[in-house]
Amino acid sequence: MKNLRAPDYVRGAAAALVFAVLTAPVALADKDNLRFSVPVACTLGETCFLQALIDHDPSEESRDFACGTLTRDGHQGSDFALQDLAAMRAGVEVLAAASGTVTAIRDRLPDINANDPDADFGEEFCGNAVRINHGGGWATLYCHLKRGSVRVAPGMRVDRGAPVGEIGLSGSTTFPHLHFSIFKDDVELDPFAAGISRCGEPGATLWEDPVPLQQAGFLKAGFADHVPAFDDIDEGLRNADKLSATGPIVVWVSGFGAREGDEFALTIWHGEDVFFERIETLDRRQETWQRYLGRRAGADPWPSGTYRAEVTLKRDGTLLAATELTATIPAS
Repeated sequence: MKNLRAPDYVRGAAAALVFAVLTAPVALADKDNLRFSVPVACTLGETCFLQALIDHDPSEESRDFACGTLTRDGHQGSDFALQDLAAMRAGVEVLAAASGTVTAIRDRLPDINANDPDADFGEEFCGNAVRINHGGGWATLYCHLKRGSVRVAPGMRVDRGAPVGEIGLSGSTTFPHLHFSIFKDDVELDPFAAGISRCGEPGATLWEDPVPLQQAGFLKAGFADHVPAFDDIDEGLRNADKLSATGPIVVWVSGFGAREGDEFALTIWHGEDVFFERIETLDRRQETWQRYLGRRAGADPWPSGTYRAEVTLKRDGTLLAATELTATIPAS
């Protein structure tokens, strides 16, 4: 995949916009900081997820502002990810994080996975995008917007919270998300800890209100009466409320932020009885991951009734995420 560090992210009508990378801390007094709203019209932790933050580790390792692992080497910006392509197609608005004037847009690149052989975005890594000038040296950038969704034009004044486009899959990305960046005097800042260069150093938040943050979790999960293809999960597979008495009973999970040693556990009950149980230790760090577990169809039909699943993710014994699912096999 091509590197998002390229400075020429989005071209305006007249000239290229060039953005500096975060290479050194910027001295900022907290009272001088502009405050920004969450730039997506979705519920964090439920219908969208903060999936990657700015990397503050100058080595080949990567650490977010809190010395966590919710980032990747060299990553800039904050990634607000959707559950799947179905959510993207339904439309999730991208919102102006503060009032300002639009200075550049792009809205012509297709929504296509960057790993697809037909993907061709040239040097336009940011994909379809909007840049807003907020005055006082402050600017924001909104990348990977859905083609045809941009609702603003250069020179237009926008208020905080105004829709500027929708989350898409354009440019250098393999999953639908908004790549959001904040700049002060052309230097990118981390909204969670502005003005720092190494993780763990004190920095002022640029968020108007506290933003919930999960280091890892589940994007979605569900029952299925077949072994699902991973592409089906990416496309928009949902929980099957009804199962077949003669097919397999499977629970599938899509997650983010995995780290080596994380413990993924699944238990399925039928009534008060444990129908299936499995604990797996994840073997590597992954920005996104998928699993499916369950029981194959037997010679006899499965008993009718309600099946309940509990899925958990733990790190060093601490619960990071949990979800419950139900499905039924109707009485014949």
